[in-house]
Amino acid sequence: MNSTLPPTRDLPPGRQAEIRAEVERAVSARSSFRFAPLVTAVTAVGAVVAVVAFLQPWQRPEAVGPARQETTTVLPTTTSAAPTKPVIAGLTPERIAEIEQGCVRIGPGSGKGTLYQYGEDEAGKWALVYTENAALSCTIDGPSMPYNAGFSSGFDPAWLPGPFAVDTNGGSAGGDVPGNKAIYRGQHGTATAAGRVTPEVARVTFTYDGQTAEATIANGTFVARNIFPTDWSIPQVEGFEVRAYDKAGNLLGSSTELAQKCYVTPDGKVVFGSWNNPDPATCDKAVRWK
Repeated sequence: MNSTLPPTRDLPPGRQAEIRAEVERAVSARSSFRFAPLVTAVTAVGAVVAVVAFLQPWQRPEAVGPARQETTTVLPTTTSAAPTKPVIAGLTPERIAEIEQGCVRIGPGSGKGTLYQYGEDEAGKWALVYTENAALSCTIDGPSMPYNAGFSSGFDPAWLPGPFAVDTNGGSAGGDVPGNKAIYRGQHGTATAAGRVTPEVARVTFTYDGQTAEATIANGTFVARNIFPTDWSIPQVEGFEVRAYDKAGNLLGSSTELAQKCYVTPDGKVVFGSWNNPDPATCDKAVRWK
């Protein structure tokens, strides 16, 4: 008999924080989902890397709170820079700092968060926060906790594959779906897509389950939220689509195009579309976001 213990194995970068976030979110019975990607590198299960192609929704079997989760998508070509310091109207510096810290704490658990968007709608309060290597789609002042975040990590937000990238997406069933806890009664179902854009992008749409939402574009980012009835259940549908347009109404690209392309930095590093180990010489050039 071999009594030698197996070697110690480190978790992938960021995975420990993801496990912690999953456990903290598992205090509720409200079901949530994210879209299954083709992963390029680094993180596993809990949060997906920033370079993926959307295929179909992943119905999460575990019970989780109203978090949305995560994936990434991108498209065509152009250069530009996002604002170095986001402008968030209607919030004090103290409140901005609270949101940044709260979302990062419940999400990846470490890193300096920067709030790029904040909003309120009939489904509640939401925020989009970025760290140096993660994107967080965060709900605020929810029924069960002050902050709850789905997040994608393990990518460099400095690079885009073209006019836009979908960095995080997912959703939650309505609070009146049978089996949910009483604390979620009356809560709307949601599906959210969020990411980064270049200045040429004037409009972004997000279609899921037969419904299309117009995105809010601010500070070099977009957030699109489809809001569903309180009894909306997560459907078995074939994925979703995000589209970006310029100010003249011309289509700049859609999320479904990502699977056919890869993108590289000037030094030849594949930063989008690396799941099939492409030859960097066949890839398009990635562009700077900031």
